[in-house]
Amino acid sequence: MADFASISPPPGLRRCLQRLGLPADLEINWQRLDLALTHASVDSQANYERLELLGDAVLRLAVTEYLQEAFPQDTVGQLSALSSVLVSDRTLAQLAESLGLEAYLLSHTPNRSPYAVAPPARLADALEAVLAVLYLETHTLELIRPWLYPHLQRLAVTIQQDPAHRNYKDALQVLTQAQDHSLPQYRTREVHPLDSHPQRYQSQVWWQDNCWGTGHGPTKKQAEQAAAAIAYGRLQKQQEYPGLDDPTDHNP
Repeated sequence: MADFASISPPPGLRRCLQRLGLPADLEINWQRLDLALTHASVDSQANYERLELLGDAVLRLAVTEYLQEAFPQDTVGQLSALSSVLVSDRTLAQLAESLGLEAYLLSHTPNRSPYAVAPPARLADALEAVLAVLYLETHTLELIRPWLYPHLQRLAVTIQQDPAHRNYKDALQVLTQAQDHSLPQYRTREVHPLDSHPQRYQSQVWWQDNCWGTGHGPTKKQAEQAAAAIAYGRLQKQQEYPGLDDPTDHNP
């Protein structure tokens, strides 16, 4: 990782922030941003993994705050299902691609240049790491809300227009039966004993010996809907791009 303590940051890092919609004269911890854009395949020690862990929590906070404000009439279950799609690797990778993040991510795969376009999962992880960098500047969402919330609004509208949105379990069942006439199986358990806890139950949806999605909710039914939302998106993606998406759930 480069040392920017006494010199100006590379123009690429500034351009990266500008692509997000942040001011051109914004000063942040440039070393940290450089770290957020470095995959472990490039540097096994100095990479974005620790920042991505924090960024995942920051993303969920931002999405939850946005949904609470934007959809005050929706039930907790509806918000949970919508949130599950917004924080999924698939959605994050699409957002990272639209922001041009791949141009700034250092990532290496066999027989490819370290500067080649990264796989979707790496783009999703890097975006979470960048969120962590911005959060650590103020320990608030101050540098995140102005550019992320418009994207969340656009994505939420698109998701709600999907005819599967209100009942992902039924939509998922249609997809699985069309492939091999089998049904997905749900493994649901209580993870928080409080009746009022919004994530009291956790549900995993399994099909063809793979876990395709994990969801949470205040009831078993709502947790299963949230899990089905993730699985539905992943299965659709696999049908569009066979062999591209690993069905293993990375967001338990």
